[in-house]
Amino acid sequence: MPRSWLWVPALLVMSGGCSDVRVPPEDRLVFQYSEGIQSLHQPTYEDFFLECHPEWQPRDLSARMASYEATRKGGAVTFSDDGIEVIKLALLGRGGYFKVDNALREKDRLQFRTIVKPEYIAINYIDRTEFPRGAILFLMGEPIGAVVSLRPGMTLGPKRSVLQSVDLHWFWTRNTLGRAEWCLNSVLPIPSSATFIELQFQEDMTMENANPGTSTP
Repeated sequence: MPRSWLWVPALLVMSGGCSDVRVPPEDRLVFQYSEGIQSLHQPTYEDFFLECHPEWQPRDLSARMASYEATRKGGAVTFSDDGIEVIKLALLGRGGYFKVDNALREKDRLQFRTIVKPEYIAINYIDRTEFPRGAILFLMGEPIGAVVSLRPGMTLGPKRSVLQSVDLHWFWTRNTLGRAEWCLNSVLPIPSSATFIELQFQEDMTMENANPGTSTP
């Protein structure tokens, strides 16, 4: 299986028009699912994940996302089979990209890895007026599972150790009765593959916003 880079914004353009562009099925699955999660698209959650997990609660994607958002404020997350935590933190604002690799396809099973690189440094080049007042950004910190929170501003903040890349393991099973051909059993980070980098961000460092907090699991 050839390796390929999947950059999320670029694939949006590719999927929207040019019929001559051939996207490998693994790339397509990763894009469709991660974009659906980012967009809070309930049918994607149902077709690609809940079909495999009749026992899963909550089944409403908005309620599931609200639970994740409450958890991340504590400075740490655990990673669930549906991949909500890793997709939301690693693809902040739909930035970042995947590299699909090591695909293993059997009759009714599909497994592969993706490397995800958040590209957090791009935060420094976003127009600050695009952030709502008081906005807080949540990034994946060190060790894997830690969450770094920061408020975008105009002052160069302290060095922060954030995720540079991590491998994800995707496990799918064929879904013969559902609308989607493949159903996601799990997508989980591989902690031993994680690498980190120290970055400084343009932050709001006023007294009331100083030290927005980091925590480790």
